[in-house]
Amino acid sequence: MSEFFHGVRTRQLPTSLVPPVRAAAALNMVFGTAPIHRLPEDDRELVMPGNVSLLYSLREAGEQMGIDVTRDDFDKWTLSQAAYTNLMLFGSAPVMFVNVFNPELHFNEVTSEEVELFNRKGMLKNTDVFDDLELSPSSGGSAFVKGVDYDVNLITGAITAIETGAMGNATTVIAAYKYAAPDMVDAADVIGGYDILTGVTTGLELVNQAFPRFRLIPGILTAPKFSEDPTVAMLMAMKCREINGVFNAVAYADIPTDGSNGVGKYANVPAYKDENNLVSEDLYLCWPKVRYGDRVLSMSQQAAALTAVVDSRNGAIPYASPSNYNLMCTAPVADGKNVWLDLVQANYLNANGITTALNFNDGWKLWGNRTAAFPGNSDPMLVFISSRRMVAWYGNGIVLTWFQKTDRPRNRRLMHTIQNSERINLDALTAADALLGGSIEFRDEDNSVLDLMSGIITFHVGLGLVEPAEQINFNLEYDPQYLQTLFG
Repeated sequence: MSEFFHGVRTRQLPTSLVPPVRAAAALNMVFGTAPIHRLPEDDRELVMPGNVSLLYSLREAGEQMGIDVTRDDFDKWTLSQAAYTNLMLFGSAPVMFVNVFNPELHFNEVTSEEVELFNRKGMLKNTDVFDDLELSPSSGGSAFVKGVDYDVNLITGAITAIETGAMGNATTVIAAYKYAAPDMVDAADVIGGYDILTGVTTGLELVNQAFPRFRLIPGILTAPKFSEDPTVAMLMAMKCREINGVFNAVAYADIPTDGSNGVGKYANVPAYKDENNLVSEDLYLCWPKVRYGDRVLSMSQQAAALTAVVDSRNGAIPYASPSNYNLMCTAPVADGKNVWLDLVQANYLNANGITTALNFNDGWKLWGNRTAAFPGNSDPMLVFISSRRMVAWYGNGIVLTWFQKTDRPRNRRLMHTIQNSERINLDALTAADALLGGSIEFRDEDNSVLDLMSGIITFHVGLGLVEPAEQINFNLEYDPQYLQTLFG
């Protein structure tokens, strides 16, 4: 029995429209090696294999992962390269880093190395030395004391004897130390998996931990250097589907550039792609590398960072292709040599689903719109990287927006709320020129009686995707009527 009431009162009803939740379209999740051995042990635990890091600045990259982009060897420390590319060159933040370097496993040990000193300065034979370095007199005796007898740069291996210390007059010393060996990290470490003994998930399997940890969805997966392995590249593409069971992304990968694989020349690259079955619609393939100053960088990493910049110029909506936008590049590089492709050669790669760099007008630019599914697949939703990303982004947004309505009563109010809200969302995207148009319908053919009885409802969404103007033609015709101007 209801309570008796005499008077006027109100009650609140749910809003009949739900504003859309936007996913981050170009959040780059990078898998690679970081020099975490430089960190204190307590801090190191947070970035050991099995963890995901979210970084907004180079300072955070240094503090959290030991990265020093000014001195790090980018071939050894691929996450340092990613930090340099994303956070320094392009200013695209945040980025997610997954470190696969384990200083407890990936190291070499030196027990007795003779180091010569000239003017109290010497160099170890190896770089990236662990902090347990021990220097002793070559004639035997007690070890020298760091900070009292000598200083050392553990990154470069440079030793300086302190004049007032016991090592001040030494000409040779004996060094015992461990040093990082990121070259021991291989494709298996990047692929990762779940260790039933330790209960630790590593490598690409950590894609599913990005959203639970940070409430952010990775939009692009990359693995500079390691994605040159076809197995890694294809598994990256596979991991882009149904992240956490509901989200989608794309993978940017590289084709190797060394002559030993026959891909030091552009003409051989399509054959390599086909031989290694690199044909996924979720894969955006790049060749070759790029040089910026004296640094050689992965093109896929530059493409991912550039994509984030292009998205930001378009209201964070991923409807535009990154092609024909400027790279941070002084020359493309393959097999250690600069590569100068003309338009015909670059288009040959594009025609085979491979993106490259072209210096045709206004500097070096990324050149290529097609995913690796092309030319075997012609579906525009699958072969244009902009369409692929737009569909993934819109779908991720639908999940984030309507998850709150899961388990609510399936009545006409819910149906109208979903349809009306999504129509407004689609109209807004159309007004922003991100879509040519869009529609949402609740159709009989998509919703059987058995599905409805089971609590399953299905909406049909039509998207007018905006493909890139990849080819612009002008027909030129001689018009004799303008001869009359001679008699004017």
